[in-house]
Amino acid sequence: MTATLMDRFVRWNLDFDGDLYGRDERERLRWYEATTTAFQLQAIIVPWAATALVWTVGEPAAWPLLILLAVFLVPIAFCSAYVQSRRVDTTPRVWSRKRLVISTLLGAPYVVFGIGFLYHVYPESDVWRSALIGSLIGLAAGVVIQGVQTYRIRRRDALLVGDED
Repeated sequence: MTATLMDRFVRWNLDFDGDLYGRDERERLRWYEATTTAFQLQAIIVPWAATALVWTVGEPAAWPLLILLAVFLVPIAFCSAYVQSRRVDTTPRVWSRKRLVISTLLGAPYVVFGIGFLYHVYPESDVWRSALIGSLIGLAAGVVIQGVQTYRIRRRDALLVGDED
């Protein structure tokens, strides 16, 4: 298998031959756990901070914050692309309370920011109301699509388990 540019970057970043993330597998695992936790906290806190700022500061902060959030999505997209390129199935089998809370905390600030952005940048327009309605329709469609995907995965898993018997 040929290593892609993404694979080479990840290997370089993980520093397997060095001691950047510890001297043994136990230390590396602790660093990876901490990094994952920090990433998730940042992925929640930064967009919510931008959302609070766009609503409180208004139009002067709107464009810089929009750019910040767009740039902030780059590592998140990279992470998703890498995991999927490594053939990790990212479709949830169960939507636990924890998954729902974290998903809401991760996704909601972008919607609230977008509505606030439109409200402050285009104050004479009602476009923010259209964005709100579109967001609600998109949320409903997303819930249905995710529910269907989860159902299909669970059904496939049940069939695979049945084939093993």
